[in-house]
This record gives sequence, C-alpha cells and structure tokens, in this order.
Amino acid sequence: MTMKSTLIVPMAVLPALAAGVLVHDRLRTKSFVQDAAPTRTASIATATPAAPAPVSPPLVSAPALATPEPEPPRRMTASQEASLDAWMIKTYLACWKPAAQPADADPYVARVRLKFKPDGSLLKPPKLVNPPSDPAQKPQAKSVLQAVKACDPLPMPAQYRSFYEQWKTKTIHFDPQVAAR
Repeated sequence: MTMKSTLIVPMAVLPALAAGVLVHDRLRTKSFVQDAAPTRTASIATATPAAPAPVSPPLVSAPALATPEPEPPRRMTASQEASLDAWMIKTYLACWKPAAQPADADPYVARVRLKFKPDGSLLKPPKLVNPPSDPAQKPQAKSVLQAVKACDPLPMPAQYRSFYEQWKTKTIHFDPQVAAR
C-alpha cells in the first residue's frame, strides 16, 4: 500500500527550506509563516492523499525582516513629577497679577485644567474647574485665566519633553497666599 500526502509551504519559505536553514528570531516577533501571504503556495512532496499532512514546527522570520518592538514609554519619577509641578506653578505665578479680594471673603484658590500640545502651547482654552459662586471672587478667577493665556506657550524644559503623556493634561492651583510670598 502506497500513501501519498502533500505538504503545502508558502513560497517565501521554500528557499530557506531548500537550503536547510532554520532561522530563529531573537526579538520574538510574529512567525514568518503568519506573515506570509496564504495564497501563494507550492508542493514540495507528493505521497498518497490518505495520510494526514505532517505538522512541522512554526518558522520564524529572520532578524533582518523583523521590526523591533518599540520601547515602552518611560515614566517620570515622583521626584521629577513634583519638580515639573513646582516649575509650572512658579512659571504661572510669574505671569499672574492676582485681583484684590475683599478682606471679609474666604480666600479663593482657583483650579484651572490645562491641556497642552507637545510644544507646551495650549491645545484648548483653559478651563476653570471651580468657578466662584461669590461675585466678589470673579475678578480673581478672570485674572487666573488671563495669567494662563499670558504664559502661553509654556517654555517646557527639555528634560520633561519626552514625558508628554504625563503632563499633557494638568490642573494648576492658583493660591493668592502662595503668590504673595
């Protein structure tokens, strides 16, 4: 009894099989077989069709064909993040001229949400997170928004530029007591 079977191999793999070469990928990317187009095949052996096709180990691409996986983005340390926050507050306070508040009013600390572009300029207009309910504090809120616009674009220091994903959205607190120091 003679048995015949056909092994189907992608055309792109045939030269490597003919040369008896098996290349392992050091970067552990997808296998070469998965990347190959499934429509171009060729038969390299013929036996009877009654036998099941042999299963061979998956081939992997050569290092020259593999694209290295991108390095995961680094994150700022807590110290770097605190340093960036302090720098931003100092920079914005330098642009801020707080409006006079009534002596009998509670101090108003404005919180402004900012969305930045990678170059440090504002992506969207600043948004006051806690608008004042007291009409006497509205000039203070207005002065905060003017300060943010006056500092735009923010000259982002080089050591923080690569961490854009961490600083692209920030909430800054404008405390008149801190500004008075």
